[in-house]
Amino acid sequence: MQNQITLGDIFGQYGESYITNNRITGQERGLIRLLSACRTDALGSHFERCDQCAYLGKSHNSCRNRHCPACQQKDKLDWLDKRMDELLPVGYYHLVFTIPHELNPLCLANKKLMYDILFKSASQTILELARDPKHLGAGTGLITVLHTWGQNMMEHPHLHCIMPAGGLSFDKQYWVHPNKKGNFFIHVNVLSNMFRGKFLLLLRQAYDKGLLGFNGKLSAISGARKFSDFTFMLKQKVWVVNIQAPFGNPQKVLEYLSRYVFRIAITDRRIKEVKNGKVIFSWKDYRSGLCKEMKLDIDEFIRRFLLHVLPKSFLKVRYYGIFTNKHRKLNIQTAREILKQDTGLRQEQDLEDGRQVWIKHDNAWNEILEKIQDYKMPNCPQCKKGRLHFAGIVSRAG
Repeated sequence: MQNQITLGDIFGQYGESYITNNRITGQERGLIRLLSACRTDALGSHFERCDQCAYLGKSHNSCRNRHCPACQQKDKLDWLDKRMDELLPVGYYHLVFTIPHELNPLCLANKKLMYDILFKSASQTILELARDPKHLGAGTGLITVLHTWGQNMMEHPHLHCIMPAGGLSFDKQYWVHPNKKGNFFIHVNVLSNMFRGKFLLLLRQAYDKGLLGFNGKLSAISGARKFSDFTFMLKQKVWVVNIQAPFGNPQKVLEYLSRYVFRIAITDRRIKEVKNGKVIFSWKDYRSGLCKEMKLDIDEFIRRFLLHVLPKSFLKVRYYGIFTNKHRKLNIQTAREILKQDTGLRQEQDLEDGRQVWIKHDNAWNEILEKIQDYKMPNCPQCKKGRLHFAGIVSRAG
């Protein structure tokens, strides 16, 4: 069986020529070299010892960069452990906020500013509407994750949001449930219009403060009149907000919490072949619903990947409302105590097959725990029972 081709393999073989031919400097150059060195002699090695037997093995060091497809699993497991402890026994909505493609060039030239605006406009929209007594009248929470790509690795900035069904009352004495189970607390058109308005307002404020850069082709919209025409055109468009109604099954909640957090522009398993200066990878065409293969020149493949390199220290996962870092622990504890007072059995809508199912919340937490433990299976090659743990750095002398 042919070995899986990795992104590191591609960068290792073609990265330096890409750097030279395209005059790549700074963060992108460093990333190419780091990912090409991941799990090779270039980064050194370390010992791993089994916690059940005497096995001592040696492994290459990982780069641990968040853009590396080979280095996401450990961070994913750690994140899952924390979120497992924070899940509430209610359904969770999955929302996706997408900006019009006309904004893509402006995003690439102003990544930090534009992505911050996306986070702010989407989170403010949800939290303000939830607090309105005409809609939900409660303080809810959001876990938000930024993605900047589509399946073809081109620019496609959008925000994935996870939100519990309901929220804490303002006095934090009870949990406010949506009026209709399975339905979001407000119509999607209201969400879309408010999201568009907030985004364009923040964008205009950034322009007025001189914070936006208009390099290259963006000079066509850099003047005051041209920029006003540009934002007016955006105001006439329908901004896409997608809402998936809540799942009652906690395993599905956990899946949704983890699926989007550590995903990057392309995973190694999607890379099928590198041949004759081309990279062939699989992608899903959402318009047709079909899985296809795409062939790109190696330089174009690397260029598309680098489009999605985030600024240093930029937070791609953010928490809002009752899930903000400062108050999350206390708010979750309060919500759990309130929800424990609800009926032991709650009727939940299973959206996959339309059946009504009953979930006992005590059992629900056991199912979540089992899901986490499944990720942490024994990995000792000798006894097959223990897990390997770090046991020291291998010296350069061996």
